[in-house]
Amino acid sequence: MLSAELGHEILYLTKEDVINAGITDQEIIEQARFTLAAHGNEAYQMPPKMALYPVVDSFMHSMPGYVPETGACGIKWAECFPDNYKHNLPQLSGLVIVNCPETGMPVCIMDATWITGKRTAGVTAVSASHLARKDTHEIGLIGAGVQGLEQLLFLPLVLPNLKTIKITDKIPASAERLRDTIKEKFPHLNVVCKETNEEIVRGSQLIVSATIVLAVPNPGIKDEWIEPGTLCMPIDRNSMWEWKTFLGVDKFVIDSADEFNFFVSAGKLPKETPDIHAQLGEIVAGHRPGRENDTERILNLNIGMGIEDVVVAKEIYDRARAKELGRVLPL
Repeated sequence: MLSAELGHEILYLTKEDVINAGITDQEIIEQARFTLAAHGNEAYQMPPKMALYPVVDSFMHSMPGYVPETGACGIKWAECFPDNYKHNLPQLSGLVIVNCPETGMPVCIMDATWITGKRTAGVTAVSASHLARKDTHEIGLIGAGVQGLEQLLFLPLVLPNLKTIKITDKIPASAERLRDTIKEKFPHLNVVCKETNEEIVRGSQLIVSATIVLAVPNPGIKDEWIEPGTLCMPIDRNSMWEWKTFLGVDKFVIDSADEFNFFVSAGKLPKETPDIHAQLGEIVAGHRPGRENDTERILNLNIGMGIEDVVVAKEIYDRARAKELGRVLPL
């Protein structure tokens, strides 16, 4: 097993190392379920994220977290700069630092982009297992980027009656590439591209929007398109959704009240807020009900929590050491 001398050396893992650690999508879902339950049972430490906004429509977030049961302790430093394509760079980037909870010493630094995509989709999958209709057979996705891909890789794993996936993107070729990828992964599903957001929304029992997070929202989903019984899942906060949809759903579920209130106080969400039915972890832990009938319109806003990242990162660190992945660097 690869080891680094505590306090004098640190393990460095590239994105390739992170992937080669070998965690499966199903294992990510179970880790997300465990972490959300820990949050619902208040068995964690996680101050609200701090943020920098150096460019319009960009963000840089610090996301610390500690889950005592797993010994997962650390912080993610995550960035999203949508115009990075102009520099031939990815939109999302970041690092996770894993710390020893007994000494506080850093033990590992790893790329966070793969972790962010996977754990976000894992949380969506757990959400859907509690909040989507059991007969969900048609879902729609707006935004065919990296996060859109991950959402569609995970959702079929928890929706046993799924038959049709609809995809749209402002760049039709992106939607077509994603369609082909998902068809190859899930050949039993009918995966189709649509031209308009309305076609995506109407008839879908679950809708995911995975576009960029805008400083000034530009809603592309009209409230009247959303049918009774729909689960609405914005990955891009309120960028694509009318705020009256947030205010008018039957249940509004969030991942973290602290994170939600932080974004409201920072002016990143409107001051008039919907009544919160529950934090997602409270539902996963069994303290609050999820979906209770097939006519409820439910909106689930998961802003993202550092504990989700550090739990996955700790598992990757343990597996990387066992497989002797990465590079030991001096501190």
